[in-house]
Amino acid sequence: MDQATRTSTPIASLSKALARIVRARNTEEAVSTLRETARNVIGCEGIAIILKDGDLCHYVEEDAIGPLWKGQKFPAVACVSGWSMRNKATAVIPDIRADDRIPYELYAGTFVRAMAMTPVRSDAPIGAIGAYWSQPYTPADWEVEVLEALAEAAATALDNAALIESLTAGSSPRSGVALAPRNDDFARDVKRVGAIAAVPTMLDVVLRITGMGFAAVARVTETRWIACEVLDRVGFGLKPGDELPIESTFCNEIRGHRQTIVFDDAAEDLQYCDHHTPRTYGLRSYISQPIILESGAFWGTLCAIDSNPAKVNNPEVLGAFKLFAELIAHHLDAETRLVNTSVALERERELSELREQFIAVLGHDLRNPIAAIDAGTSRLMKEGWTERSPVLLDLMKASLSRMSGLVDNVMDLARARMGGGITLSLSEKDLSTTLQHVVDEVSVANPTRRITAAFDGPMRLAVDHPRLAQMVSNLLSNAVTHGADDKPVAISGRIADGCLEISVTNGGKPIERSEIDKLFLPFKRGDGRSGVQGLGLGLYIASQIAQAQGGRIDVRSDADETCFTFRMSISRDRAM
Repeated sequence: MDQATRTSTPIASLSKALARIVRARNTEEAVSTLRETARNVIGCEGIAIILKDGDLCHYVEEDAIGPLWKGQKFPAVACVSGWSMRNKATAVIPDIRADDRIPYELYAGTFVRAMAMTPVRSDAPIGAIGAYWSQPYTPADWEVEVLEALAEAAATALDNAALIESLTAGSSPRSGVALAPRNDDFARDVKRVGAIAAVPTMLDVVLRITGMGFAAVARVTETRWIACEVLDRVGFGLKPGDELPIESTFCNEIRGHRQTIVFDDAAEDLQYCDHHTPRTYGLRSYISQPIILESGAFWGTLCAIDSNPAKVNNPEVLGAFKLFAELIAHHLDAETRLVNTSVALERERELSELREQFIAVLGHDLRNPIAAIDAGTSRLMKEGWTERSPVLLDLMKASLSRMSGLVDNVMDLARARMGGGITLSLSEKDLSTTLQHVVDEVSVANPTRRITAAFDGPMRLAVDHPRLAQMVSNLLSNAVTHGADDKPVAISGRIADGCLEISVTNGGKPIERSEIDKLFLPFKRGDGRSGVQGLGLGLYIASQIAQAQGGRIDVRSDADETCFTFRMSISRDRAM
């Protein structure tokens, strides 16, 4: 049959309905789409959509030849929708007069004489969908399965709607509705397949050699079936990014056994003639080949379907599908390897740049203290012990301390950039005492500078006191180095509103706004006074210590002052 002359089929109608329902982005849209599609797809004379409301069943929408119960609420123990949700099962009632689950007085004034009711989300129902007929009627298996497929799609749509509505409102999701991953989570997979130029050609060849009308590459997980690329010549209705309920597909089984599923005509196939998928979608012919990655991981399927029989269960078609699935897997693996290689190259580039900076800067900054120690040692060896010897030894000791500090900073850099980050060792002490020791040390090293300190006393905290002392020492040293000589450096510490706050302030030339974001980069030196030495690691390491402690450092700089402020939330187990 000419593909262009094919008419719409039950499979097309159902697929379009499922895709529309799953794409709904709020509860009203999901309910409205169900109302517009469910009755026509099933072929019944009435449809009702019910949402669970505590111990009540709320009949929120209906589409029927006569009025039912729209807007009304009934106790769950008194209605069939409640029975379906409590028992997590579909209720099929061929004659409402012969089933004691029916509150007959409620149905007496309606057209309903037969019905089927299925829960929305079978594992933890949040609602139900009812289909009604005006005469005693036993729905066919395919009609029940279509109703259940619509319910599964409704569950996904309502989950997505709950997530979107909660994010929009900035609150928790609606009670009783679990959150399902959104289609956006698979956008990268859709994009990856879309970037494979050969896939459209593969799908075209698939339809040509099979005579079928629809082919797709699908991403398949334990809970999701997402169309990544499709070729639709029969109006099946799916587009890239659309979703089908995983339980309604063969791919759910293929994910488990990883074998090809194929049949020429479901009506004549002993294995699949009673399977729910062909009945649900009106399928006659089908083939699906698993896509297995190089790692052995199952990724998805390459599949083709049609509502008419087709000659597909033969070596030529099976071989082509296997080859195409392997080619798709090869492209996906190649793309993954390319991404991993790019990441590795970028990482290596960063490490190479880091090593070069380290060698250049460390070589420069170690030269002066080494030269000072060498000069002092030579003078002591030449002159022996004299009255200047203690002075020389003090200078040499200061140079050694400076070298030790440089090495410590480099080790901290290595831990932060190449290891697992700066580690902490918590202990309970008075933080104000720790901070005062830092102030005393920096004051002794800079006797010409005025440093003022104001700490709320006592601040007993379970923190890494040596690391916090190192962080504050780096901030103070930075303030002394880059601040104006004629203005004091001020440090303050306090606990307020469950937050530890330590600020270091200095006067002098303000920091340009464009430079603030670069302050905490390694090997970044300030552009303050000339002759300033150092690796440019002080602020970087201070920021890493702040991060390890669970806090952050903020910077404010204007013509009056520059202020670095460390803030950290204090939990009850830290405040002693």
